[in-house]
Amino acid sequence: MKRLTPFFFTLAFFTLFQSTIVVSDETQLIGVFGASGRTGTHIIEELKKRDVGIRAFSRSADQKDSLDALDWVYADVTDEESLSIALRDVDVIISAIGPVGGDNSEIVDYLGTINIVSAAKKNDVQQIIYMSSIGAGGAENISTVILNLFANKTMKWKALAEDEIRNSGISFTIVRPGGLVGETATQGIQFSQGDNVLGWIPRGDVAAVLVESIYKDGAKNKTFEVINDESLAVNAWRDEFDSLELNEYGKIATGELPIRYWLIPSMILLGVIYLIRRRRTRN
Repeated sequence: MKRLTPFFFTLAFFTLFQSTIVVSDETQLIGVFGASGRTGTHIIEELKKRDVGIRAFSRSADQKDSLDALDWVYADVTDEESLSIALRDVDVIISAIGPVGGDNSEIVDYLGTINIVSAAKKNDVQQIIYMSSIGAGGAENISTVILNLFANKTMKWKALAEDEIRNSGISFTIVRPGGLVGETATQGIQFSQGDNVLGWIPRGDVAAVLVESIYKDGAKNKTFEVINDESLAVNAWRDEFDSLELNEYGKIATGELPIRYWLIPSMILLGVIYLIRRRRTRN
């Protein structure tokens, strides 16, 4: 992974902007990782509707102009030291990180999250809100198995990142969206747990859920999935957080092939071999 901003530049840049952007003691400061990404930009727009300070993190240098009005800090999740500086005074983290281009999911999703958690502890961050994915808690689901087999074990690394956050001792909310689409939200949002659903959801809807999780006590220390559901009222989901259960997150995807996916084919193959040999013996 190419580091776009050296550590010393991050320190100097942060020091400069710390003196020019002021957040009152009563206003929460929200740090957004992946702020320049397709979901991250929606998160920023949702936060602008709230009375909060916003600090946008991204390793993409060419995004600065589009987010120029924000407290902008370059941050590389593979560099814990730079994160420790960037997270000064941050109250809540929203993480929408993910591998881009040739990035490795293990390095970005998993090791990057380890670094975020470590830096968050050093800075007394109050809450980590993490955008994961449907499938991270569905170890037996065929879609998860396929992604782990053919996409560098993406779900495994997201699942391990979730565990890192859950075991951090910091208040957390883990949101697992379905397949992400770009169109405007026009349907309701279904909450579920246990990773037993499949579906689609606009990035704007996901951003709204992530930001709302800051303000809902019912979202604290919970893991849940979100997909669109046309049978539900558009804003009904805002009252669903309290119905979510603690310690309900499905079966974590380890990246290993579940027994049933190799045991049954193996038994069928052995049966076929037995029948062939038996037929040859008779002849």
